[in-house]
Amino acid sequence: MTLLELRKYAIDRRVEIRFGDSPSERECLIDKKGQARIPGEKKDFRIEEAFDASDQFLITCDGETQTLTRETMAKAVAEALGRQDSASHDEEEE
Repeated sequence: MTLLELRKYAIDRRVEIRFGDSPSERECLIDKKGQARIPGEKKDFRIEEAFDASDQFLITCDGETQTLTRETMAKAVAEALGRQDSASHDEEEE
């Protein structure tokens, strides 16, 4: 799973995704538009660093939050991108 794939997932699913190595330390947010941000005051790190260190991802959709491990998030992203790729492939064949 890459940061770009996670951003595509957020756009496709219209969800917000928070991740970081700790909620109070290096937290990042990917919004429904796929824009990656660093909320809060501590901004002296790269989003990629926090992404690589993250073991949990908080997915927020319509006010409901779900916590996923890195492995579960990676599977969800792979499934979502796989379905999207095969759906566009089917349309091309018709």
